[in-house]
Amino acid sequence: MNTSIVARAPRGLPSFALCAGAFALALAVAAPASAQMTKTSTTVRAPASAASTVAYDQRATGTAQLLAGITPTPGDPVIDKLASSISWKLHAEQMQKDWANVVPRLAEMAKWRDRELNIPEPGKKTLIYPFSGPDYLNAAVLFPTHKEYVFFSLENPGRIPDVESMTDKQFGKLLEYTRGAMRDIFQRNYFITSYMAKQLGTDLFKGTVPVMAIMLALDNKRIVSVMPVDMFPELTKQYAEPGTDRPRKRMSGARIAFVDAKTGAQQQITYYSLDATDQALVYYPAFTEAIARHQPATGFLKSASYLLHDHQFKKTRDMLLGATDVIVEDDTGIPYRYFSKSWQVKLYGQYAMPIKPMTYGFQPDLRDAYAAQKSTPISFPFGYHWKNGKSGLIVATK
Repeated sequence: MNTSIVARAPRGLPSFALCAGAFALALAVAAPASAQMTKTSTTVRAPASAASTVAYDQRATGTAQLLAGITPTPGDPVIDKLASSISWKLHAEQMQKDWANVVPRLAEMAKWRDRELNIPEPGKKTLIYPFSGPDYLNAAVLFPTHKEYVFFSLENPGRIPDVESMTDKQFGKLLEYTRGAMRDIFQRNYFITSYMAKQLGTDLFKGTVPVMAIMLALDNKRIVSVMPVDMFPELTKQYAEPGTDRPRKRMSGARIAFVDAKTGAQQQITYYSLDATDQALVYYPAFTEAIARHQPATGFLKSASYLLHDHQFKKTRDMLLGATDVIVEDDTGIPYRYFSKSWQVKLYGQYAMPIKPMTYGFQPDLRDAYAAQKSTPISFPFGYHWKNGKSGLIVATK
């Protein structure tokens, strides 16, 4: 197997967009600042020649690189030993093959972004991405310079795996689970909720944090810290009391601070795990208000199962329409009819009948809008119609 090659993206493309033959991205990803996330934490400083002098966690960096199939930066004996194993070399070879198929798609998305997305002062803005799962990949390629990404979905945050405590057999299983967890996002460009429940719930590979760490590694980021986040500590304490009326799913969260290895730009992902239906938000009544404080934000919705098409998620829909000035989505996001005259809507690609069993999401008015407004073609799959060339994309600007 060839050693990973450090390659640079062409000007104007994200660091994802390397030629298919060059899988590796120079990177250092870091990890959990809390003991909850990793067993050990070795903090190192970037070399003087690097753009950034922000301290980052070497152990989590190496762990994320290993899982991403990238030859890790040498210096951590535990990581170095694992990288010399046959099981890891086979894993890296497969990950390289899979990633090589993803790179052209991301490059096309980046070209579209540079041509079509005009977001004022993106470096000062927050991206709000409901029903995201761990999808840093699409958020980063379309909104690479937003200062913060706020994700929320059902999946638990989890932790970066503690590779030091694993046996050889367990490490091999971890690599197998990693490939399974990344399969859908690599192939389809979205996660399947029912699959994630199983893929992200094993003893060795747990939650969204390790998936996001892998994607950060592929994007040439160093993780500065991963810390638990509790938006409502008083409610957390209250719901832990025996006999208390409590939500079926209690809210939890994680914040990943990271830095670009080349430019030194600092960003963060804040991920919340909760049931965001209006019915469940009775237990967290200030949640959407807290998210709306990031305004004016950018909204992003993708492969969202048409959840915002009825009144189960009215609070989330209203929050997005009120707190954002740009929304990028496919037809599964906010229905077309909710964009009033104060929104300018531009359509891309095609509008096709929703896939089974989601035909309830069909929008006659959106179909008519596509017929009336000559849409701009897109050269990449986006959403559920990833396989048949019928993807559509909507950009709404207030």
